[in-house]
Amino acid sequence: MISELKELLKNSYSPYDDKCFACIVLMKDNKKFKGVTVKNATYRDGIYAEQIAIAQAVTEGYKYGDFEKLYLMTSSDEISDLKYLNERVITEFFEPMKSVILYTHNEDNRVLKVGNLYNNIY
Repeated sequence: MISELKELLKNSYSPYDDKCFACIVLMKDNKKFKGVTVKNATYRDGIYAEQIAIAQAVTEGYKYGDFEKLYLMTSSDEISDLKYLNERVITEFFEPMKSVILYTHNEDNRVLKVGNLYNNIY
């Protein structure tokens, strides 16, 4: 999964800052959906990588309960800066005990449970 995320991270579009992200959502039937951060000069209008990956799954007919894991890689060396994680979109589609696996581009990682995202408990 790490090599796929690293390759995908190259497609992230963030010309105004260095916060790039790549996401792979794994479904219970092992199908994968991918997304990258897409930003523009109006930062609040940026699109999160996980939004794109989850939206693709929903477009294919997947629903709450069909999602298995979410993998997210940042271009940063810091994994602790989770303010860029869109927890509302993730908790809408993932069951509380499912995992979110966060990686830096250096492959440091952290595993979170979706249920812990509800109250910003990282």
